[in-house]
Amino acid sequence: MGVAKFLGKRLVALVVTIAVVLAVAYLLMYAAPGSFFNSTNIGASLGQLRLQNPELYRQYVQQFESRYGLDQPLWAQTLKYVWHSLTFDFGTSFANPSVPIMHQLRSAFPISAILAIGSIVLSIVIGIPLGVVAALKRNTWLDSTLTTLSVAGQAIPSYVLAVLMVLLFGVAMPGVVPINGWGTAGEAILPIVALSAGNVGVITRYMRGSLIEVLRQEYVRTAEAKGVPRFKVITRHAMRNSLTALITVVGPTFAFTVVSTVWVEQIFSIPGMGNLMGSAFPTKDVPLSITSIYILSLMVMGMNLVVDVLYRAFDPRVALE
Repeated sequence: MGVAKFLGKRLVALVVTIAVVLAVAYLLMYAAPGSFFNSTNIGASLGQLRLQNPELYRQYVQQFESRYGLDQPLWAQTLKYVWHSLTFDFGTSFANPSVPIMHQLRSAFPISAILAIGSIVLSIVIGIPLGVVAALKRNTWLDSTLTTLSVAGQAIPSYVLAVLMVLLFGVAMPGVVPINGWGTAGEAILPIVALSAGNVGVITRYMRGSLIEVLRQEYVRTAEAKGVPRFKVITRHAMRNSLTALITVVGPTFAFTVVSTVWVEQIFSIPGMGNLMGSAFPTKDVPLSITSIYILSLMVMGMNLVVDVLYRAFDPRVALE
């Protein structure tokens, strides 16, 4: 199958999958208890209006529901939000009806993307060399140490590590590294490190196992038997095949990192997608919630598509289906 045909089929599947995800998400939000119009969400002025003039408050709620289509049948509401999301018509959120959601995304999405991409790059830069060292020093104390650290990195959730970092650099060593906010390079250090720890462990272990497997192959032994220097055998033959296999890990790792930014951003008070989602879901702000799910789904599925194409680019023997 050609690349163009493969991309066409995958893009169609991507759109269908995202549409299903959005429809299920909307139905789940609809079925969840609570409403945007409760005492903690509508603000002091509307709260007073509800107590002092219930009829006027009821009229306001009716106008609000009519504006967002909440007075329509459930199937119509679901199709409306799915279609508007797929066409990038996000409208406005319940909480900020005067500010288009697209404006909020323009400021929040790049921040989350920087964190996720920065985490992946840092994980690859650290994880690949550690995996290579562990494979070449197999069954030594260095291999055992790196493997243990890798497992530990995977075992600690990023949000737990983020909390520990806040305690360490906020209480024990204040002032060394910024522990909240966004706008300077220093403020990105701790969030990216928190997101990278688990990924480093994954890449290190996978790289170690993959390289050990490749080093056992006949063509590697043949190259060594012909007198090819070991450094050249590793870098030109073994590493290339190991990196091809590693690409399959990057996609799921990136998806996991994108989801993890939701909690890490809130811990470090970063105004990214995590903060948008953190404010949207508890208050049942449907437009903002659906938009957040859409963007995250698009990033995850788009990354998986890129990985499939890269896998073919690195290894032409792989068929695109």
